[in-house]
Amino acid sequence: MESFVGNIDARLDAKGRVPVPVLFRNELIEKDSSWVLSMDLYQKCLVLYTRSAWEIEKEEMRKRLDLYDEEQAAFYETFVSEANPVNVDTTGRILIPKRFIEEAGMVADIRFVGVDNKIKVWSVAEYNQFVQKARGNFKADARRFLVKPKTE
Repeated sequence: MESFVGNIDARLDAKGRVPVPVLFRNELIEKDSSWVLSMDLYQKCLVLYTRSAWEIEKEEMRKRLDLYDEEQAAFYETFVSEANPVNVDTTGRILIPKRFIEEAGMVADIRFVGVDNKIKVWSVAEYNQFVQKARGNFKADARRFLVKPKTE
């Protein structure tokens, strides 16, 4: 399984191209030459997957949903159909679709953040807001999520 680590800035050009940081690009290419870009389910950012990690993500979601339920099927179809295959060009850039740039609030300063088997792609301003909020609750959340109550 992939395990991306790091937090690296880049610049989005006027055509929507952004260079994938070398650290991530080399790892991505080593793992899989085909990549998928999608909107994040919860945060205002994008998620860059290797094709194999994307297939695992889709399969995990499919297992949790009843695709014979109209609402769940619509949710799944929206999630899958909104994803976009991306290719790296000869200079190491990917093209981010305009709709993704708008939805993620990207202007020029972009941050690539490794998170386990995916790379989140943020506007620097959105990422800073996210981290500030998360850090504000970090100790309390650590206790709440990680400390198990003692059983008698």
